[in-house]
Amino acid sequence: MKHHRLLLLMSLLIALTAPLAVPIGAHEQGFPEKTLKTVFPEATGFTPRKKSFTADQVKKIEQASASKLARNDNPLNFYVALGKTPDGSGALGTVVLVDTRGPKGIIDLAIGIKRDGTVQRVVVTENADDKGLSTAAFLDQLKGKTAQSPLALGKDVRFTGDAKAAEAFLGAVRRGLQMLAVAAGK
Repeated sequence: MKHHRLLLLMSLLIALTAPLAVPIGAHEQGFPEKTLKTVFPEATGFTPRKKSFTADQVKKIEQASASKLARNDNPLNFYVALGKTPDGSGALGTVVLVDTRGPKGIIDLAIGIKRDGTVQRVVVTENADDKGLSTAAFLDQLKGKTAQSPLALGKDVRFTGDAKAAEAFLGAVRRGLQMLAVAAGK
């Protein structure tokens, strides 16, 4: 009987604490091949990479992006998209998964960056906030942007929905671009 009570107590403890230990957001479990193929559909494969940031690098990323790194951003897990390239290098670009919290909920993103540092595509994998952030009209404005692009709402990027949600979204994009730039030594 004591054994059953102990098991019941341990099960209850695990059930109550497990959700707190799982990071929320775009940092999904396992290999996110479906998401990666949405960002780089021409890719024939993806190679996972990991980069840990120093305190100075974190400060640099946060200053440049005007966005705080989340606990699950360091180390950064990213993916190199592989495929046929004109120069024969085989690397199409890189995909980074980031998340943010808007006023109404979590927004998860997959950002594809070409080898020249420009945004290939941004894919919203989960959006519990303003649904306008998931539209092609909004997302297509980010194509071609770089880590040096200001991404100022109303100036560089237009959005007619919730401005706070759009600012959180753009902060996550800037953070993702800056993390990859720092990971690449730039």
